[in-house]
Amino acid sequence: MKILLVDDDVLVCESLASIFSAEEDIDVVGTASNGEEALAFLASRAVDVVLMDIRMPVMDGIEATASIKKLHPDVRVLVLTTFRDFRHVHQALYAGADGYMLKNDPVETQLANTRAVHQGRTTISREAMDAFTSPTADEDLSERENECMALIAHGHSNKEIARRMFIGEGTVRNLISNMLDKLMLRDRTQIAIYYWQSRHDA
Repeated sequence: MKILLVDDDVLVCESLASIFSAEEDIDVVGTASNGEEALAFLASRAVDVVLMDIRMPVMDGIEATASIKKLHPDVRVLVLTTFRDFRHVHQALYAGADGYMLKNDPVETQLANTRAVHQGRTTISREAMDAFTSPTADEDLSERENECMALIAHGHSNKEIARRMFIGEGTVRNLISNMLDKLMLRDRTQIAIYYWQSRHDA
């Protein structure tokens, strides 16, 4: 199994490389410090599994994962991060990640998850799964942004939202822009999906 390590922390990369290279069935073929470097590496080298951090400069792990799955659909992406909140788990899986595990997971678990992903299975760290299946209200959003998100999820247009919230349509657009940025979403549809998934509704 050929793996690529993507993390902007050099010490983390070195530690992971040491751990994974010690396994007979794993070959660490390279490292990258951001998503852009990872894409450049994949353009010229064969890789089976990418271990992907989330918070990185230039191109973060979420954007990189989406690009890798589009350009190299056969490459498996396993997120390896410190973030265990609903938002990041949701974003990673939505981008196409094949698995999600935490840096504080036991080494044996990390190795097992990497092999599982390589074999075509999806795996999520227990702590990350707890965050994903039991999300709480997103504290990053203001009360007004949460209200706007609920109205979007219920199918209201910007004009209808403005009327219901007693604000201008320009303010509605600003609220939506803020939500997209905070939640790392692309459009209104994703805002609605995020709302319903975070509340266990169908």
